[in-house]
Amino acid sequence: MILLVLFTLVVAYAANFLYKKWKVYRLLVDNFKTPPRHPIFGTLTIFRGTAPEIFKTFQSLFGKYGKNFVLTRPILDAQIVISDAKDVEAILTNPNTKKARKASGYQTLEPWLGTGLLTAYGDKWFTRRKIITPSFHFSILDGFVDVMSKQSDILIKHLTSMATKGEVDIYPIVNAFALDVICETSMGVTVNAQSDPNSEYVTSVKKMSRAVQERLHHPLGETGLYNLTSKGQYLKTLTNILHDFTDKVIGERRDQLLSNTKIGQGSRMNFLDILLHATAGGKPLTNADIREEVDTFMFEGHDTTASGIAFTLYLLSRHPDVQEKLYQELKNAFGSKDQMEITNKNISGLEYLDMVIKESLRMFPPVPGIGRQLMEDTLIGGVTVPAGVNLILSIYRMQHDPTNYPDPEKFDPERFSSQSDSKRTFAYVPFSAGGRNCIGQKFALLDLKTVIAKVIMNFKLLPGPEVILQGDLILKASNGIRIRLKQR
Repeated sequence: MILLVLFTLVVAYAANFLYKKWKVYRLLVDNFKTPPRHPIFGTLTIFRGTAPEIFKTFQSLFGKYGKNFVLTRPILDAQIVISDAKDVEAILTNPNTKKARKASGYQTLEPWLGTGLLTAYGDKWFTRRKIITPSFHFSILDGFVDVMSKQSDILIKHLTSMATKGEVDIYPIVNAFALDVICETSMGVTVNAQSDPNSEYVTSVKKMSRAVQERLHHPLGETGLYNLTSKGQYLKTLTNILHDFTDKVIGERRDQLLSNTKIGQGSRMNFLDILLHATAGGKPLTNADIREEVDTFMFEGHDTTASGIAFTLYLLSRHPDVQEKLYQELKNAFGSKDQMEITNKNISGLEYLDMVIKESLRMFPPVPGIGRQLMEDTLIGGVTVPAGVNLILSIYRMQHDPTNYPDPEKFDPERFSSQSDSKRTFAYVPFSAGGRNCIGQKFALLDLKTVIAKVIMNFKLLPGPEVILQGDLILKASNGIRIRLKQR
């Protein structure tokens, strides 16, 4: 009798759950255009082939189904893809920032990142954002630029040794540079990724990026069952390696603090030092709290920065007129390459460099799309969409939409001149926007400007093959980002 009652309750719960999902599913597919749907797998069947082919297919859907459309998955799951700037603005500028939540797919990052600033929501997100914001104050960035400049000089030495070897895939090289910068500024440690790319930590970071991408594309990726697969076990091994490294660094720095050992001076403090001095509710952050934020900073500031740098150099190599104009601006500002003394103030004042980087981030946004889960009913495209629905905000498409940017495939830094009357607003969001925008965007731009300036002052860039894009969490090129270098 008891088993019959339990069985009845389970069936009733499942039926109610599926009925509610069916109502939302019907609302979305009846009010938004959607590609042809398989009765079981939904629209997943249209995304076949290699990563570049999937990216190309996804971009083609906007031409067929408009700025906003619906994609479906098994068990009545439907999500809205949005590239209408007005709808994106309404979502990102929701004044109730505490209720903003990332899409469910971001949960695949939690074993590594926990619920740090990227994945947190509610009071925890609000508290952490308040704690971390001072880390990117102008005075702190002044200290960070010294690290960026030093690591840029190491990069220049590596590139000099490759200048006579023909085409160079610039991405892995600047990826190592970005890892060196992020480790020193976030944890105060030197991992020597540029000099020792085969160390356990460096290789584990690179492997983790690939492993996370694989999980996102796996049928069980968003379920706990993934942990039982061989790839899930591999991901767990990498996570343990990275956590052990971060835990060791945090423990050592905290011990220094407790023993009154000097760990930083004013603006030269790193991200970890700032977190060690921070309190929440009158209490210091635990080591686990700090690890979440350090790992998140590592994840968000590493591959994204490398993508931005590599694609900017790629575009400059293919547009010699833009490259020459930038070189002249840098030469006027710094004199010769041997006289370059970069500060936050002087690098931020270079208008054409700023325009070049902004246009590069428009054409090749390091994060091609972001996800949100509605926490309240929201008007999208004239339809009231209920809470709980997942959204994909397509940054790449918005920034390539000809209604937002005429001739969008043309690399034209003048779009971002102070005299331009181009209306960008929420059609340009490479760092997201609103209350949950990228907290490290000033850091990222400073990093990009420092290394781009050093490279252009030292080398004339010549073009290699055209890139073949693939859009995972981070925008990359499946065939590498290849250029040629000629010393100036």
